[in-house]
Amino acid sequence: MASDLGRAVRGAVAAAAMLFLVGIAHAQDPASVPIVPRSPVEGVWRTQLLSEVTIAACPEGFCGTLSHIVVPEGMLEGAEAEAAAAMTPDQFFDQRNEDPALRNRPMLGLQILTLQQGAEPYIFDGEIYNPEDGKTYTGYIEVLGPDMLRLNGCVLFNVICRGEDWTRVPPEELEARMRTEAAAETAPAQ
Repeated sequence: MASDLGRAVRGAVAAAAMLFLVGIAHAQDPASVPIVPRSPVEGVWRTQLLSEVTIAACPEGFCGTLSHIVVPEGMLEGAEAEAAAAMTPDQFFDQRNEDPALRNRPMLGLQILTLQQGAEPYIFDGEIYNPEDGKTYTGYIEVLGPDMLRLNGCVLFNVICRGEDWTRVPPEELEARMRTEAAAETAPAQ
């Protein structure tokens, strides 16, 4: 009986030592550490107007920032359209914000979503800032699949909601864009 107990203790100690050594090996080789699955809401998403929003974990839960700006044809008119056509994305500012003190914020990198996991695993509740009218709405995101989600902005205590579907930007497209931008930055000026 005592020898069985001794063998069990030695086995447990050996197993613990093995786990400890495996842990050290993982700590020394970051590539061998298992990747923690991300939330399905995280990623770069293309809006219906072709701009892009990057959603990532943040202290508030999940935050979405404008990461690529496209001004669609017909959205602006006259002098505003001409000025926008001549601008680069880093020259756009939050001019329509209801708070005059915030109107000088750059649009590129602007946080427009603050989300928390909802009651269902595919629902994320929160606030949505709409730079088109400068207002913040309550709303939610519904993950429709691995590459599609629906953004719903609501008014009147969530009685009236309007939504639009966003699609995930393929990683290959993001990588190609990054290579193109990096090449443009390193190209000699003419």
